Amino acid sequence: MHLTYKKRLAIPPVLLLLFLLMISTNAFAGVSGKISGIVSDYETGEPIEGATIIVEGTDISTLTDIDGEYFIINVPSGKYNVLISYVGYESIIKQDVRVLVDLTTPVDFDVNRTTIVLDDEIVVNAVNPIIQKDLTSSKVIFTYDNLKSLPNIITIQSVLTKYPGVVLDADRNLHVRGGRSGQVVYQYDGYSVQDPFVSNSGIRIIPSTLEELSLTSGGFTAEYGEAMSGIVNAISRIGGSEYHGGVKAYQGFTHKYDVNQGNWKDLDYFSNRSGSFFLSGPLPGVDPKKNSFFTAGEYLRDPTYLPNNWGISYVGTAKINMQPISNMRFSTNVTYNTSSGRIYEHRDVNGRSYDFNLDGLPAFEREAYLVGFTGNYNFNESMIFSLVGNTFYTQTKSAPPQYIDVDWSQWAGYSEDGDGVYNGTIHEDNYGNNIDYTDPMEVAGFTTGDDFDPTFRYRKTRYTSIKSSLVNQINKSHQFKTGVEYRLYDIDWNKKQFYNANPYGEKYHTSPVLGSAFIQDKMEFDYFVVNIGLRFDYRDADIAYNTTPGDTVKTYQKSSSKSEISPRLGISFPISEKTMMHFNYGVYYQEPSYTFLYTNLEGDISSGLPLLGNPDLNPEQTSAYEIGLDHLIGENVKLDVTAYYKDIKDLVTTRSLMQVAGNSVTFFTNDDYGNVKGFDVALHKLPDNSLLGGSISYSYMISEGNGSYSLEPYYTYLTSSEDTLAPLSKYPLDFDQRHTLTATMVLEIPQDWSADLYGLNVPSAWGLSLVGNYGSGLPYTKTDISGNRLGDRNESRLPSYYTVDMKFHKDFFMHNNSKYFSFFVEVDNLFDKRNVLSVYSRTGQPDDDGNVIGAGLALDENDVNFYDKLFDNDPQNFSAPRTIRTGLEFNF
Repeated sequence: MHLTYKKRLAIPPVLLLLFLLMISTNAFAGVSGKISGIVSDYETGEPIEGATIIVEGTDISTLTDIDGEYFIINVPSGKYNVLISYVGYESIIKQDVRVLVDLTTPVDFDVNRTTIVLDDEIVVNAVNPIIQKDLTSSKVIFTYDNLKSLPNIITIQSVLTKYPGVVLDADRNLHVRGGRSGQVVYQYDGYSVQDPFVSNSGIRIIPSTLEELSLTSGGFTAEYGEAMSGIVNAISRIGGSEYHGGVKAYQGFTHKYDVNQGNWKDLDYFSNRSGSFFLSGPLPGVDPKKNSFFTAGEYLRDPTYLPNNWGISYVGTAKINMQPISNMRFSTNVTYNTSSGRIYEHRDVNGRSYDFNLDGLPAFEREAYLVGFTGNYNFNESMIFSLVGNTFYTQTKSAPPQYIDVDWSQWAGYSEDGDGVYNGTIHEDNYGNNIDYTDPMEVAGFTTGDDFDPTFRYRKTRYTSIKSSLVNQINKSHQFKTGVEYRLYDIDWNKKQFYNANPYGEKYHTSPVLGSAFIQDKMEFDYFVVNIGLRFDYRDADIAYNTTPGDTVKTYQKSSSKSEISPRLGISFPISEKTMMHFNYGVYYQEPSYTFLYTNLEGDISSGLPLLGNPDLNPEQTSAYEIGLDHLIGENVKLDVTAYYKDIKDLVTTRSLMQVAGNSVTFFTNDDYGNVKGFDVALHKLPDNSLLGGSISYSYMISEGNGSYSLEPYYTYLTSSEDTLAPLSKYPLDFDQRHTLTATMVLEIPQDWSADLYGLNVPSAWGLSLVGNYGSGLPYTKTDISGNRLGDRNESRLPSYYTVDMKFHKDFFMHNNSKYFSFFVEVDNLFDKRNVLSVYSRTGQPDDDGNVIGAGLALDENDVNFYDKLFDNDPQNFSAPRTIRTGLEFNF
C-alpha cells in the first residue's frame, strides 16, 4: 500500500484572524519567569520611588514606581543576584534569587539611609519562597541544584518517577495521574519535541544540562495544549558573563542475565559507561552581559541488564543568546541526537522464544534534531512580543540487523542462505516466510518453538512550527498573554512484514496540519491569584482513505478537520498567614497517535486479521478538577495536601463490528472512557544552613475505565476467543497503582563547614542522597490455558515493590575554589531487590507460564526442566538488579 497526499500550505481563516488580532495587541511562555517586589525605607516603612533594581550579570534593570513597587518580566529560568541602588541609601545585593518558569519570585528590600558613599554593597542571602503563592495547580520542579544532587538522573523519565502519581507499568511506560501512556507532552526550551507516532519525547535531553525540569500534572494554563495528563518542561542552562565548563565520565557495572542458564551472572564491570562535557560563557568580541553561549555533548552506552541488549547514544546541543540592540533579544537552540542498538525480547508476538536466536532480535537506528529560533522585541518594560520558529525531525528504522540497511523500496526476489547466525534459512514462500532457528546446544530432537516473523519498519517525522505571542504586564496585578501557532508535519511511513518476494506492508506520505491559539490573564492581588484562559486547537489530518475495504472498486473520502475550545481556570488564595489553598479546573484535548490515523488506509484486508486506521478520529478529552492546600509548619518545613478527579472520554480503541469478504475487520474508534480520583500528601524539608533537606510523599489513586490501551481489544481477539466489544462496566486499568510512597533525603556539607565528632574533624565538601520508592501491585487478569479470562478483568494484583537509590560525592577544590574535582558513586537498587514487574496470567508467577516445553520429545527429565526454565524465565518480568556507577567530574 502506498498513499501520498500533497498538502497546500494554507492557514485556516480563524487562525489567520487570531494571528492578526494578536499582532495588533500582545514572551512566548514556558521559558521565563518574573521578579517583583517592594523597596521601602527600613526605619519609616515608606516606599522609595525611583530606586534602581538590577539583575547582576545581565543588562536587565528597572525602576520602582511611586508606591516603591517594581516588576521585571521575561527573566530566564535560573539563579541570580539582584541589586538595589538609590542615592542616600545603602546598596544591597540579594544573592541566589531563584527564578522559575511561569512563576513570580518576590524580592523585597528594606534599606537604610546613609550619609556616606559605601565602596561595597551589602550582600545578603535571598530567602526564596517555600510556598509559591501564584501556583494554582500541582507542579513539581527540579532545579539544577536538585538534579545535581539526586541519584539515578540518567534520563528525563528516571527523574519524573521520583514524583508521586507517576507510575511505570510492566512495559516501563510512563503514566501520570492515572492517564494512559503518551498523554504527557515534552517541551525543550519552549519547543515541542514530541514524536507523534509514539506520543513521547523524540530526542534525548541530557538532564545535567538543565537549569529547570518541571512536571505540571494538576492542570495547566491555556498556553499549553496537546496533553491530557501532564506537561514536562525542560529548560537548558544559559551562558553568563564568565566562562565555565566541565567534563564528566563514569563507568558502571551490573548483573547481566545469562540466557543460556536462566539465571543472573556475576557483576559485569563494563556494562555501561558515559562521557559528557559542557562549556558556557560570553561570546567573544561583544558585550558579555548581552551575548552568551552554552554547549554540551554526551556519549552514553547503556546495554542494561538484558542479554544481547545494547544501546549507544550521542547527543550534542548548543544554545546562543544575543542582544544586538537594547530592546531586542535572540536565542537559538540546535540539538542533535543519534542512537542505535538492539532491544531484547523474550518471545515474539506468537509466544515463541528468542533465547536461541538472539542475533535475530530486531536492531534499531534513530536520528533526531531540533533547530529553534526565538526573537523577543520589548516595546517597553511591560510589553514583549515574541516570534518563534523551529523544526523538529525524527527518523527511526528497525529490522533484524542483517537487513536494516536493505533498500525495501526495490524488492526483486530477495533471498539469502543462512550463514549460521540464524541457524536456518530464509524461505521463499511468498507469504508467512520466516527465519528458522534451532537449538545451538545440539540437544537432539529439541526445538525452541517454530520460526519467527521478521519485520522492517521505517518512519520519519518532520514538523515546522511558527509561533507568535505577546505578553503585556498591564499593571502590577494583570499580566495579559496571548499566542498562536501554525505547525506543518511531513510524515513518511514504510513497513514490510515477511521476508519474501511479495512482502506484506504499507507505505504512505502525508502532511497534516495543527494550529492553536490562546488568550490568558494572570491576576495577582494581595489576597488571591487567578489564572483564567481559553484555548483553541485545530487539526487537518490531510489524507483520503478507502471507505469500501474489500470491494474491487475503491471509494475514497477526504478526512475532515477537527477543532476544539478548552477553558482553563486556576485560583490560589491564603486562608491564614501560613496556609494557601488552590483550585484548578480545565478541559484538555489531545490528538490521537498518527499510527491510529493512518494505518492501512487503502483497506487491504488480505491478511488474516486486518486493522484499519481512521483519519476522522476525534481528539481524546479530559476534564480535570483539583483542590490543594499548602501549609507552613516550621521555618523550613511545609505540608502539601491535594485531591483530584479526572473524567476521561473519547479515548481511542479498536472494534470489530463488520464482516468484509469473510474477514472480521478491526478499526480504530473513540469508544473508550475512564475516570481517575485520588489524593497526594507530601511533607517537604528545605535545607537548613545548606545541610539537610528532603521530602516524603504518599499518593492514593484509583484509575478505572473500559480499556487500558488502544490496541487492547485487538490483541485480546488475537490471543483468546473473546470478542472486541466494549466491556459493560469499568475495571481497574493496567496502571492502577493504588498506593505509592516516595522519600528523599539530601545531605550537602559545604566546603566552608567544619565540625568535630568525638574529637575528629568531619570532612567538608561532600554530599549523600537517598531516594526510596514503594508501590503497591499493579493489576492483571487471570486466564486459562487457552487465554480465556477467569473472573473479572484485572481483579488480581502483582506483588508490591520497593527500591532505594543512593549517591555519594566528594569534592576537591583548587585555585581559589574556582575549580574542583568531584568523585562520585551512584547505586541504583541499593538492596538489589528483584521486584516483579509482570507475571504469566495463567499461573500468576513471573517464572512459570504453566506449560512444559519439550514434554513428549526425546529428552530426559533434566533436559525438559532445563529448557522449560529457559523458556519461562523472562528477565523483563523482573526489575533491574543493583547497578553501580563510579565516576569523576571536573568543573571550572
